[in-house]
Parts: sequence; structure tokens; C-alpha cells
Amino acid sequence: MDEIALGLDSAGHPFIWVVRSSSWTPPAEWEERVKGRGLVIREWVDQRSILAHPAIGGYLSHCGWNSVLESLSMGVPILTWPMGADQSLNTKLVVHVLKAGLAMDSTLDEVRKEGVIYGCNAISSGVTELMSGESGRLARKRGEEIGLMARNAVKKDDSSSVKLDNIINSLKEYTATVLHDC
Repeated sequence: MDEIALGLDSAGHPFIWVVRSSSWTPPAEWEERVKGRGLVIREWVDQRSILAHPAIGGYLSHCGWNSVLESLSMGVPILTWPMGADQSLNTKLVVHVLKAGLAMDSTLDEVRKEGVIYGCNAISSGVTELMSGESGRLARKRGEEIGLMARNAVKKDDSSSVKLDNIINSLKEYTATVLHDC
């Protein structure tokens, strides 16, 4: 947690950080240094509402599938930090296939037997690149394109919506026919 705090501070970009630990206390004087550009929230938040806000320029994520869908559907690129399960595969999809995110640079920090331990240098570097670097600009542009495609796909009277309505209507008709025959 301290490494994340120091990395966010060092990157110098505005941020919202949802901290799910009730016992963590930030490093000395950290809150004063990030005052006015950093917001730490220690309670549940509606992640989709935050990601939908136009001021959000990127998302540091473990790359769980729900987080990937929520972020990209809102057009927000991802700085990926996979920790297990399907997250490494999701990272590859986001970074290498969709090109709507960047992977943390594991060369900047220590690698241990249990995996990569990202420190403040990797976090700061990743945030800086996503928010102001050329690779980040391309990922943000691609994230916006994917977000627009996702929103268009679920518009009323658009492809997904029409097909879903067709399925529902077919099931209603089928059910009515079956019940009538009984």
C-alpha cells in the first residue's frame, strides 16, 4: 500500500484511490503532498460511476474480467496489474490484442519467488506513461474507440438490443404456444 501511495505521489497526476484496508495508514506527510490532486476513499464506491466520469483518464487495475468490461465500456484505458486467476490472460487481451492499456514494467522492481512485486517506481512510471506518454495516448485513443463501440452496441434499437428483444419475444411466443397446447 505504501508503494502504491508513493508511486501515485511521484507520478504527479490527479487520482482517486479506493483503499479497502481499514488498518493502512499512509506514509508520513503523504496526505499533505497529494492534497488537492489525490482523493483516497475508504468505503464502497460505484466503480462504474467513477469510470463513467469524463475526468477519468486511466485505471490501475488487477484486470479482473468485470473491471476490464466496466473500464473499457466507459472508454477508460487500463494500467494492468494482474495478480492471479484469469487476470494475466485479461492483461494480454487488453494490452496486446485490444491495445487499450499498458502493462506494468516489471523490470523496474523486484521479482520474488511468489511473483512480481511492483514498487513505487513501476507504479509511477506506469501512471506517467498512461497519462502523458505516447503509448498511453494511443491506449487512451483505443480505449475511447472501444468504449464508443460498446455503448453503440447496447443502444436501444441497435444490434444487441434488437437481437435481445427478438430472443425475448420468441421465448414469449414459444411459451404462449406451449401453455396454450397444454
